[in-house]
Amino acid sequence: MTTTAALRAGQPWPILAYAFRPFFLLAALYAPLTLLPWVGLLLHQVSLPLGMSPLLWHGHEMLFGFVAAALAGFLLTAVPSWAKVEPLIGARLAGLVALWLAGRLAFWFAGSLPGWLVATINLAFSLCVLAWALPALLSPEGRRHLSLGTLALLFVLAQGGFYLAWLGLLPGRLGALDMLHLAANLLLVMIAVTATRIVRVVSQVAVGESGSRRSLRFTPAREHLAVATLCLFVCADLVARGHPVSGWVALAAAAAQADRLSEWPWGRAMTKLYLLLLTLAYVWLMLGLAVVGVAALGESLPAYAGRHLLFVGAVAGAVLAVFCIAGLRHTGRPLVLPRTIWLVLACLFLGTVARSAVPALWPQHYLLGSVVLPALCWGFAFWLYALSFARMLLSARPDGLPG
Repeated sequence: MTTTAALRAGQPWPILAYAFRPFFLLAALYAPLTLLPWVGLLLHQVSLPLGMSPLLWHGHEMLFGFVAAALAGFLLTAVPSWAKVEPLIGARLAGLVALWLAGRLAFWFAGSLPGWLVATINLAFSLCVLAWALPALLSPEGRRHLSLGTLALLFVLAQGGFYLAWLGLLPGRLGALDMLHLAANLLLVMIAVTATRIVRVVSQVAVGESGSRRSLRFTPAREHLAVATLCLFVCADLVARGHPVSGWVALAAAAAQADRLSEWPWGRAMTKLYLLLLTLAYVWLMLGLAVVGVAALGESLPAYAGRHLLFVGAVAGAVLAVFCIAGLRHTGRPLVLPRTIWLVLACLFLGTVARSAVPALWPQHYLLGSVVLPALCWGFAFWLYALSFARMLLSARPDGLPG
């Protein structure tokens, strides 16, 4: 159905037919822009009145700008099918998109606006997403997925904590940077919880398409252990980041993720790009936790190398995997990714390796190898995704179904 036909039939514009459409596209387009002030400062080329340190600004826009849009698109798309409720579409979805855009505009001018106004606009978006999703997840049909709603609530609380710390209103020793770390760590738990739902489906498809007769078996106890150790890591890292105890917890969490990965369908099934995307994100999660753990136990590795593996690799990789898998399935298309996504995956891989390894191994090439190269790879990866999926996200489903 064309856009004109959809409008005549009383349906919303295709871009507003489901939440994943505008938010996946906007998040992909915005991702590279979150790097500009931080990279510009390091290169002594850009100096903007941000109202806070460029590091905090960059961290906020990565987590509560880019990832928040991706998370909103995912939740507002998955919850209707889980809880059997009507999706957020049309004018209401457009209003939520406008609120997200207002938050981005406010943060770019945060140095010229009252802090409370910038915080209110941004927090209002996250609260609106929660206000829609949580009641649905509390319904009898949605309770099985309430864990994701709880994690989303904690993520928004960390966002609120960031604003309180930024405005000097957060009591205790925790600061704005601690809230960014907390939010990023909560995303790791979300990856593990979401993987339980997605991997079971796409693994079966990949195994079938690869011609393998292997029977898949996912042990719930292993999945629960992987999530539980990550939750423990979140708590340890908040209370004693860099302490040897938190290091041992990180290593335990890394081991639990590796144990879980052992059950995934390795072999011919991994030639399916949609499964490879998700698996590589989980491998980065395991490796990042291991590096964070080793760094806390000695001085052989810098802690930031593990953090970059976790965010640039695991979180961004998981976001990209969800963008691709959900983008195909919810637009009524088979799980056949455009060939350009191989280049997207390569760019994200190179950017992750460069951001994490160059400062430790070749510190003399820090600016070029660990700043410029990863920024270019990151920007190209997400903009190439946007270019590859724009037609699908902007046009109606080829099968004529709503969504």
